[in-house]
Amino acid sequence: MAMAVDVRDGGRCIRCSTCDGFPCRVDAKADAETSGVDPAVATGYVALETSTHVDRLVTNAEGTRVVAAEAHRRGEPVTVRARTFVVSAGAVNSAALLLRSATDRHPDGLANSSGAVGRRYMVHNCTFMIAIDPRRPNPTSFQKTAGINDWYLDSDLGRPLGNVQLLGKLQGAMVKGARPRVPMRMLDAATRRSVDWYLESEDLPDPDNRVTLGSAGRIRIHWRPSNVGAHRGLIERTRALLKRAGFPIVLHETMGIATNSHMCGTAVAGDDPRTSVVDGYCRTHDVENLFIVDASFFPSSAAMNPALTIAAQAIRVAHEGDMLR
Repeated sequence: MAMAVDVRDGGRCIRCSTCDGFPCRVDAKADAETSGVDPAVATGYVALETSTHVDRLVTNAEGTRVVAAEAHRRGEPVTVRARTFVVSAGAVNSAALLLRSATDRHPDGLANSSGAVGRRYMVHNCTFMIAIDPRRPNPTSFQKTAGINDWYLDSDLGRPLGNVQLLGKLQGAMVKGARPRVPMRMLDAATRRSVDWYLESEDLPDPDNRVTLGSAGRIRIHWRPSNVGAHRGLIERTRALLKRAGFPIVLHETMGIATNSHMCGTAVAGDDPRTSVVDGYCRTHDVENLFIVDASFFPSSAAMNPALTIAAQAIRVAHEGDMLR
């Protein structure tokens, strides 16, 4: 698995049992804070403003450039001025910010002449699967090391089944929230003997799956899952595989919108300004100094964590941005 964890000889990772889904207390994860924010702040050229909420982006009279971001910090108004603005608030909040920034020049939302802002919202079809053999304890602590893509395109539906990968090692306390009525001793006994898996399938882009704003500015998500049949096929094949591997007990739970893993697609990239929000370098077609650099630009979801793709694209945009300005 591409983990972005410092497991090199002499690296920071200590192979603990709480890697997946938890903050790293030894800074061994190459997450945005450790690999992006902290080094940037350390240069002295970057200021990190916490407890600050950006309300809207303000453009010039022609609507061609962003000239300021209006925000509030602990109840006090703040105005940020810059030559270039990069929005990286995630697929939901980036779209919501553009919609909140509507003007006479951009009546449907900033950079939204295509009507695509907020549309094509995608979130993975996800299932947790636990294979248990009561006869065999699983001594592994650092478990999330393998992934299976063999079935990704193996579907008689003409749709991608997706990716199967190991989870970080589950423990009883982690499962208690989902199964509060099960005694802890039973959860501990089960997770000490389990191998834990995460199944992901693409949520296919649908313009009717979208982010909108309510009358009071409250964010609303309109979403109906797609590619569900293919995801069921992935569950069936994985269950059969684990049974053949000798696990008599295979349990699974498919997650809904509450587990909104890897949201993407609400400011889709494309060459045609009539059907897309940003170009291949994440610059908005309508506003020349505004970039959207997060999973919003994804045209499709792929059944994988998008973090490394976002990081790679951010580096690409940063280098190309010097030319574009």
